[in-house]
Amino acid sequence: MKVIFDPEEPIENSTSATIGNFDGVHIGHKKILTAIKKEAKQQGLSSCVITFHPHPQKVLQNIDIPLLVPIRERLKLLEEQGIDVVACYTFTKDIAKISAQDFVTDILVRKLNLKHLIVGPDFSFGRKREGNLSLLNKMGSEYGFDTEVVETALLDGEIVSSTSIRNLVREGNLIKAGKFLGYNFYIEGQIKEGEKRGRQIGFPTANLETDWDILPKVGVYATLANVGGTKHQSITNIGFRPTFGQNELLIETHIFDFNEDIYKKRMKVEFVDRVRDEQKFNGPEALVEQIKKDVEKVKEILSTS
Repeated sequence: MKVIFDPEEPIENSTSATIGNFDGVHIGHKKILTAIKKEAKQQGLSSCVITFHPHPQKVLQNIDIPLLVPIRERLKLLEEQGIDVVACYTFTKDIAKISAQDFVTDILVRKLNLKHLIVGPDFSFGRKREGNLSLLNKMGSEYGFDTEVVETALLDGEIVSSTSIRNLVREGNLIKAGKFLGYNFYIEGQIKEGEKRGRQIGFPTANLETDWDILPKVGVYATLANVGGTKHQSITNIGFRPTFGQNELLIETHIFDFNEDIYKKRMKVEFVDRVRDEQKFNGPEALVEQIKKDVEKVKEILSTS
């Protein structure tokens, strides 16, 4: 997959394209991506996604939008979908000032050689969101591209959106978040040295340091831990270890039947389901008894997922 960061860089082949943030690349996004790939194949075009970073609302309204995945991960997910070209432009106030007409002529037509554009039903773009489907159809007739509308994806009657998935993750509803995403919500990072309290009570944990914006709410989860390309059943606690009087948020994963030295290695943790809230116990003995029950519950969950 070719990635273009410079808005001045043109591409040679004509494109079937779409425009959006594509945070998380969920099943709604995949519906659009499938459509642009189908059109590209039929017409001998390159499939192209035009996306922006940071989120436009952060630049225009100073609203910090926590993302489901970092931008590097977004590009990886788009590559996994078989997209040929991603135009990943840095969103600035200067870009926000570009009129809808100039965006079409200068970027879509001259730089990205657009022949077919696929968007959602409420799509708008350009300065003050002045561009709409009517303008695209009018300019398409002039510049030789057509515009297709793909209806919003619904699952069980609910609109699938990155915003709704962010809320589901924060609420700890990982099963529903996974259905909307089309895969288990995950985080990734480097394993850091901890206090080894887990090892002392018979449940050694890998402590994850991550740059993900969003984490599931504090609690215990059934997870899958991927280390070195191998996926393992695991249990993960996100919390403050109240039994030991901690006040730092930690992400601790106990990998089942595992005894390798993985400090400083990368680990990906997929969240399958929520097990319980974090609790404060009277002491380590009570905590150990609860962890044993949690592990059995997690094994049951993962055996049927």
